[in-house]
Amino acid sequence: MAEKPASLHEYWYPTHAGEQNPALDSLKKSVKRQKPLTRFIQAIPMALLLFAMYAWVTFVLTFFTGEELFSSENTIGFVLALSTAVVILGGVIYKYAVTHHVYLVDFTVAELPEEYEVPNSNIQGPLTPAFKPESVEFVEKLAKRTGLGEHTYFPKVFHQKELIRPTMELSREEAMLVATNTCDKLFEQTKISPKDVDCVITNCSLFCPTPSMSAMIMNHYKMRDTCKNFSLGGMGCSAGLISIDLAKDFLASHSNSNVLVFSTENITHSLYYGNERSRLLPYTLFRLGGAAILLSNKSSMKRKALYELTNLVRVNRSSDDESYNVVFQSEDECGEKGIALGRQLVTCVSKALAKNLSILFPQVLTYKELLKYGIDYIKRMTNAEYRKNAKPYIPDVSETFQGYCIHAGGRGVIDGIQKNFGLSDEDCLASRASLYRFGNTSSASIWYELMFIERCKYLMRGDNVLQLAFGSGLKVNSAVWQKLN
Repeated sequence: MAEKPASLHEYWYPTHAGEQNPALDSLKKSVKRQKPLTRFIQAIPMALLLFAMYAWVTFVLTFFTGEELFSSENTIGFVLALSTAVVILGGVIYKYAVTHHVYLVDFTVAELPEEYEVPNSNIQGPLTPAFKPESVEFVEKLAKRTGLGEHTYFPKVFHQKELIRPTMELSREEAMLVATNTCDKLFEQTKISPKDVDCVITNCSLFCPTPSMSAMIMNHYKMRDTCKNFSLGGMGCSAGLISIDLAKDFLASHSNSNVLVFSTENITHSLYYGNERSRLLPYTLFRLGGAAILLSNKSSMKRKALYELTNLVRVNRSSDDESYNVVFQSEDECGEKGIALGRQLVTCVSKALAKNLSILFPQVLTYKELLKYGIDYIKRMTNAEYRKNAKPYIPDVSETFQGYCIHAGGRGVIDGIQKNFGLSDEDCLASRASLYRFGNTSSASIWYELMFIERCKYLMRGDNVLQLAFGSGLKVNSAVWQKLN
């Protein structure tokens, strides 16, 4: 009998920090960090800069004075050289000092009581009468191949005895269930009062109520009147990092501030009652979930923060018709509203991902890999035969990233990224474990994956984690977080 693919295995997801499991041994052994030679090479540019600065100052001053720089007859030259060096070094220090820091103080994910769990055999529940028998059979058959486990969450509407059409009240109830589950834990863990929050940013693609979701949170926690709020809608599964980017911009212009980010998707409000197969796919993948993240630029927070944001890249291919339409909300022939997933989804994601990483890699790769990557790029631009016959060079990112959070959009997406970028099973474990335990939680999935990494406790100070998120539009966003404490 053929062995199951890795994406269909059962996966362990830790329930708390420090939980032990046999999978941890191989996970910890798989982590690679920069070798001494790599660190030495990385330090060469700064050393060359300092040497070039010294050589230039020496040349200029001796050229005009005719005396050696350190001779007793050239006191003026020495003072000028020293002053110039101080000014240049001061400029470098100032550049680093005024860098706008974004600290990830802490974060939480929604983990709900057992009463919200639904097995794959009953994922349509009370909605079954709304579908044709062949649609029910299609969903049940597909559900066995998604890589999801038997304990994922569905909202209240799935736990009724009879079919209930979603209402604004039920949708709000779901949103606040997840928001309070995550935010309560976040405020408790960080010892931050809701009144200390300077900005609230929420993202939810399909549920955009009035008042907004961010206003709902502010009302529930009775936040200050001067607290700013933003609610992002229709931004797809990549919206989690769009919220982080918005928070980064807010912190850049507001010193000593705290930002609360809440990422979720509303299952109740996005239910589909038709029989078009492309719109039935979300039933087999999307599940109830969410995450709350506290960001800050306060220097006092650095001591307790988990990570610092070092890089964030966003790519949006909405100008391409195929990418724009591959995830699309509309009515079917019977007037039932739903999300249609196109067959070219993986292809469109691959194109946008390649564009995103072509921007990110030059910022983060080691010089050794950057040189190889650059040579391959130049060959492709100048040699048609090489471009036609040679496979693109895939950089070795094992020394660059020690953790990976690949959006758990489905097992096919995770498998494709693993294959295309030469990642190991251990590199993709956080994504597959999150997909198995919680399903596709949309924009929150990358935070379930980061929680997996945090609870496994295998990162060290200075390690880097890559988050990759992609969603409708089509958008691909990436972020790099450096471990602090």
